[in-house]
Amino acid sequence: MLNSLRKGQRWLTLIFIVLIGGVFVLFMGVGDGFRRGGPSGSAIIELGDIRLEASDFYRLRSQNEESLRERVGDDFDPKAVRAFLDAQTLRSLEDGAILADGAQELGLEVSTDEMKRIVQGASAFRDESGRFAPQAFEAFANREYGSQRNFLEVMRQDLLRQKMLRVLYDEASVSPAELELAALYNLEEIRLAYVALATETLPGEPLSDEAVAAFLAEHEAEVRGVYDERPERYTRPEQVRARHILVSVAPEADAAAVEAARSEALALRARLLEGEVFAELAEAESDDLGTRAGGGDLGFFARGANLADFDAAAFALQPGDLSEPIRTANGFHLILVEERREGGTTPFEEVSIELARELATKAAAGERAQETASALAEQIRAGESLEAAARSRLLAIERTAMLRRRPDGFVPGLGAAPELLAAGFRLEPDAPSSPRIFTVGSKLVLIQLLEHARPDEDAIADAVLAAEQQLLDEKRNRLIQDWVDVRRQQLRDSGRLKVNAEQVVSS
Repeated sequence: MLNSLRKGQRWLTLIFIVLIGGVFVLFMGVGDGFRRGGPSGSAIIELGDIRLEASDFYRLRSQNEESLRERVGDDFDPKAVRAFLDAQTLRSLEDGAILADGAQELGLEVSTDEMKRIVQGASAFRDESGRFAPQAFEAFANREYGSQRNFLEVMRQDLLRQKMLRVLYDEASVSPAELELAALYNLEEIRLAYVALATETLPGEPLSDEAVAAFLAEHEAEVRGVYDERPERYTRPEQVRARHILVSVAPEADAAAVEAARSEALALRARLLEGEVFAELAEAESDDLGTRAGGGDLGFFARGANLADFDAAAFALQPGDLSEPIRTANGFHLILVEERREGGTTPFEEVSIELARELATKAAAGERAQETASALAEQIRAGESLEAAARSRLLAIERTAMLRRRPDGFVPGLGAAPELLAAGFRLEPDAPSSPRIFTVGSKLVLIQLLEHARPDEDAIADAVLAAEQQLLDEKRNRLIQDWVDVRRQQLRDSGRLKVNAEQVVSS
């Protein structure tokens, strides 16, 4: 296609199809709902006199795929991006049709002379002497578009799109005040002091047993409700506690080495049967360096914690039983089971105090945090600084490094706190402490401005120059996207815009 048209299509793709989320929203609206009253004949998109065929889709999709391949390089996976490219291309064609239709509704036109000048001015259609070569144009149009007529219709729609884009572009502007605010947004820095009060944990001594028992008596239904919500926490598998002695032998060892290891394990078993203490023998003879010092103690374990053959042997034994030598990938094991725990659910009565302590602690911590935060806020309203109010209550005061605005509102030590950070930039030196209580995660937080570094006029001027084009482009893109989205809904509601995605999108 002509360079100008290529640029227009690539521009549309970049403007309208940049967010994967938007692409999947499109798919949610495509399907049987578009089949009823869909485009007539073979068209995939129909809007007024604008009809886009599958060939238009595949041509643009090929261009989009090649562009993505160039950007991604060797990591490009056509299968992985197939659905994305299908949706991207369909959305781009639909948006282009909406723009072209809008241009026609405004009375914008593309004249024959206008198209003629573009075609005859294209270097691709000139011969060696620089003159327009009709045969080159005809060959290109027939090869890429099937006919000169199809090519000129696509070209007309592209030019209509570009004219509509220019109309919308001209509506966007950035005022000096907006530019200065943007510069300040990126350059201003603040440093804060804050007090963070935990709402789930209590500082100092834990609640007494008496307080926990009183809480349980008063809130037993609530405690039982939490118990019922956590079945996985209180369901225990069958477990055994065992010790072992390992005589190591490699899996690939020859028969002689394997037999020697087995004989050694049998000899150790005989010593145990004669009365030697398992823990002492394991400490002296076991090849398992991880458990030897503890007398081979493996603690309690459930099925699946060890190699399958080891588990099978251990769970087949009763407390006090000694296994025969068991072969695993590590060698031969002698296993002594000391205790068994049957699987089941821990009764509520066994964990009620534990749960009550957890809930009572959270309740007390939340109440204490709220009372303390409210008291600090009152002291600030009375004219005290947060730092002074916190010191009077022996509370820890945290101080940040210099902070800039950022979309996620991240504050080191607190995490994502966009409202808090935004409020910090609104504080003034003559009223540096805020009585507002912020909830950040599981904490209640109050802040005080320590320092507000504002850029000088030269820095602002430099930032304004750097930001002007970016802000203007962002505003133009938002304006265009909003216009297209509103127009799309209107056209769908009226039935004028008809789309049949099933002809082209990948299943």
